[in-house]
Amino acid sequence: MGRVTRVLGLASMNFEVGDHVVYPSQGAGVVAERTSRVVLGQAHEYLKVVFVRGDMEVLVPIKKGQEVGLRHTVDKEEVARLIDSIKAADLTLPAQWPPRFRAEQDILSGGSAYDLARLIGVLAKRDAEKGLAATEREVLDSARTMLSSELAVVLDVELGAAEDMLTAAMDVHTV
Repeated sequence: MGRVTRVLGLASMNFEVGDHVVYPSQGAGVVAERTSRVVLGQAHEYLKVVFVRGDMEVLVPIKKGQEVGLRHTVDKEEVARLIDSIKAADLTLPAQWPPRFRAEQDILSGGSAYDLARLIGVLAKRDAEKGLAATEREVLDSARTMLSSELAVVLDVELGAAEDMLTAAMDVHTV
């Protein structure tokens, strides 16, 4: 199918059928098709994204792609750097709980692979040193779920294999 173009200020982002994408609230998947739907009498263009987790499909309005954070996945060549980011655990978060939690939520909603990797590393290190509260464990689990889905799509592996990669990277903090 043809190229779907969305203008974002001065830049444009193109998505084609078959592209690997990340939708921060759902994880990573593949653009399966471009489709039109009539909503309230107006035709709207959508990208149908099929996710690796949960056999789920979502129609993402092309005009809202930037708003919802739709982006291409990282390249295969970047995976080693992501793993190194987990091991480095070099993200500085506020010491006090409310601002730290807000910062963690911003990282989750932003969906940047590198920010997620750094967050995973910091939380894994904190967990090994003094344990995590239930809320921060949920943040860690969410970040792991999002990043493992991206790795699964990028590397064309099962979700479990991608999760195992992250666990191995996090294990450097338990030594």
